[in-house]
Amino acid sequence: MNKKLYAGISQILLGALVAVAPQTFAHVCAVKEMPMACHYTAQAALGIGIVIAVLGVAGLFVSDQTRAGLDIANAVLGVLTITVPTVLIGVCKGAMMHCHMVTLPTLIVLGVLLAVLAAIAAYLDLKPAKRA
Repeated sequence: MNKKLYAGISQILLGALVAVAPQTFAHVCAVKEMPMACHYTAQAALGIGIVIAVLGVAGLFVSDQTRAGLDIANAVLGVLTITVPTVLIGVCKGAMMHCHMVTLPTLIVLGVLLAVLAAIAAYLDLKPAKRA
């Protein structure tokens, strides 16, 4: 039961942070005339974060094998969280822009944490229980 709670709560919190960070404390540039790449990165992070949190909630109510699959999916979503601001969409090119200095590293750190924690949770869910 404990590993279920630790994995689920950590994934829910990280998903919420991925969704909320680009909108609040790690905000991207304000949209003026034409949205920049960082605006679309924030929108993608919002969607990815919501999916991560929903999978974390679902993991609280399913069997170990199903939860392992959800953990693997969240590990992949953690990698996607990293690739959105770095490769797929990106952020502003200016090195002194807030999105480049704060949003980019925030999403990378959250993505790495999620990928590692979800992979560990999947391993623990797939590991056979010790017989006494």
